[in-house]
Amino acid sequence: MRRFLVEVVIDALLVFVLLNLLSLIHVPQPFPFGSERVPIFRSAGAGPLALLLAGIAIGLADRFVRPIIVAFTGRWVLSTMGLALLLVNVVSLWIATLIVPDLAVSAQPRLLWFFIAAALFTVSSTVVDALLGLNVPDVGDQGEGRSIWRILDALPTPRRSRIIENVRLQQVYDTIYRYGLDIALERTPIAALRASFQRRVLGRKVRDEDLTPEARVRVMLQQLGPTYVKLGQMAASRREALPPALVSELERLQSNVGAFPWEAAERILVAELGHPVDELYASIDHEPFAAASTAQVHRATLPTGEEVAVKIQRPNIVAKTKADLGVLEELGRVAERRSALATKIGAQAMIREFAAGVLKELDYRNEAYHALRIADSMRRFPEIHVPVVDNDRSTARVLTAEFVRGIKISDVEGLRNAGLDTTHLGSVFIRALIKQVLVDGFFHGDPHPGNILVDPDTGQIIFLDFGLVGELRPDQRLTLIQLLFALRNADSSGIADALLGLGKPGTAFDERRFRGDVDRMTRQYLIYGKVDSVGAGISAVLSAVFDNGLRLDNDLTLAIKAVVQAEETAMILGFDVDIASAAFEEARAAALERFTPEAVEKIVMDQAVRAGQEFARRLPTLESAVWKWMDQFGKGKLVVEIDTSELNREIGRVSDLGRQVAVGMLVTGQLIGTAILAVVLLQPSTIAEFATFAYFGLIAFGVSLIVSMVVLFRTLRSPASDARSDDG
Repeated sequence: MRRFLVEVVIDALLVFVLLNLLSLIHVPQPFPFGSERVPIFRSAGAGPLALLLAGIAIGLADRFVRPIIVAFTGRWVLSTMGLALLLVNVVSLWIATLIVPDLAVSAQPRLLWFFIAAALFTVSSTVVDALLGLNVPDVGDQGEGRSIWRILDALPTPRRSRIIENVRLQQVYDTIYRYGLDIALERTPIAALRASFQRRVLGRKVRDEDLTPEARVRVMLQQLGPTYVKLGQMAASRREALPPALVSELERLQSNVGAFPWEAAERILVAELGHPVDELYASIDHEPFAAASTAQVHRATLPTGEEVAVKIQRPNIVAKTKADLGVLEELGRVAERRSALATKIGAQAMIREFAAGVLKELDYRNEAYHALRIADSMRRFPEIHVPVVDNDRSTARVLTAEFVRGIKISDVEGLRNAGLDTTHLGSVFIRALIKQVLVDGFFHGDPHPGNILVDPDTGQIIFLDFGLVGELRPDQRLTLIQLLFALRNADSSGIADALLGLGKPGTAFDERRFRGDVDRMTRQYLIYGKVDSVGAGISAVLSAVFDNGLRLDNDLTLAIKAVVQAEETAMILGFDVDIASAAFEEARAAALERFTPEAVEKIVMDQAVRAGQEFARRLPTLESAVWKWMDQFGKGKLVVEIDTSELNREIGRVSDLGRQVAVGMLVTGQLIGTAILAVVLLQPSTIAEFATFAYFGLIAFGVSLIVSMVVLFRTLRSPASDARSDDG
């Protein structure tokens, strides 16, 4: 309330200042060629009470009217990088003036001067908000406080809604703008003024004064919610594209939030599992022992006596996440149009991969499958344990699994106090991850210490949280092993070859420059810099990947991140890691496992059966093709196919150019015609008699000018677009 009152007073003062300034400017009447001159605005005798009422009306319109307008125009606002908010604010201010209609008298045309006044008010209020910190981000707000979003989030349907996405888009836009402005002004004298105004006038404690810009980005993502937390966690794996300080902060992202009520959790359990809770579990704690942004976990006991952990998804989280993903796709599209950096990292493709992964992660049936598959791949390691999933009590929104206890794998002192050999644990852990990534090609996507426990009684390493996994093709696994060996041997040519095999070159990729950059990085960090870990070596050479527009897909970046995290954990445990040698040993062990006489016999039989089935399937087609060829040969005919795709492309390009020229000529004629019409109607001798038509002519000329500029821009841009598509 205090902040609202301060905003009302500031808005009232801005209205007073702007009306007085505009009253000093005189314009001809009828505008623009009349002989009489009057002020743009002149006072109607309104006093301080009317000004305060105007400030209240503006504040209410900003809080209630503006969100409704944005709900229908959100994507337009985003595509114009916020410039369309000016029109949104004009409409909002016009509605506010309906409450105080007699504040001032305007010159003609009233709509024009109101638009100019509203634009000036928008700009001046934005500047004042920035100077005084009225738009400073609230670190304590976790994105759940707005009543409008709470209402929309409570809708029962999970379908995507354009209106919900627009409202969410406005929240995201406002949050990013506030944090971006805060970071931009941090090292300027304005920062002190903002902090002082917050403390002394608004009575708020500035809780993020000591945060670095990178830490503010982390806090911003946490405030935006679970989708953006996961996006930040994924971005942390792009070490080649981000500064080290930002990567360090993104790796600290946590999505812990408050728990939702047990009544809601119980309703979800009954709806998903189809039975009352007391029939499903002998007992279940109503208070969760862990709560995250997408789910919370309750401890329970089965009727047979086993302890289990029950993971329950938050209500309506799927609908909200889909809205966030729609917003992200729109942001990626706009970012690639506006930013070379976004184009270089492939923002749209990265977001599409991310969206597919997030939606899979929200279906707990996928997580159950991931746990079963990784448990099967880890059977060769008796020191590895994966919690057993109870499929009968698991659905898309509920996951029941074995309850496990343990010590975090990075707690070296705790492990040693429990009498465990940390060096052996490090060896087992790195070998298990290497087998998952480089041998099986199906691996835990986030093996940070929080997801890895050690049972102090059995000494087993326990993997947790299988929502995020990665999968690599055989050729990718072989190339990744090649990269590891090349890094160990500081072989710049081998490193470049491996990275080319793993990456996707962009349109501006220069292989010669890329190889030169890799050679320089190899010498600087691996030969003369004496980098002593694979993680550091990968981080060094991946900068050349980013700088030259070579993009790695999400599964590859997950694999590299998993290997780096495993190496760091193993080194903490005291194990001297040689990942390349470990990869070779695991590949050899896996080969020996697979190439037993029984396994070889099974492979041969399977291949023979598949070959026979394929031959039988193709036999009718082969017979038909042979007889058709014989018929043509007997008639002396020879069919030759000519590829005319290049010719068609050139003809299409000429056709496009002809259409552009025709449209340009039409627009030019329209522009000239409306200009002549406007000049004739705006003559002093006719403007008094035909004032209304004159203003319409002026508006038509303005619209034609804007349209012609857009057409000209697209015409000039098209050849470059064609060239880029040809290069691709």
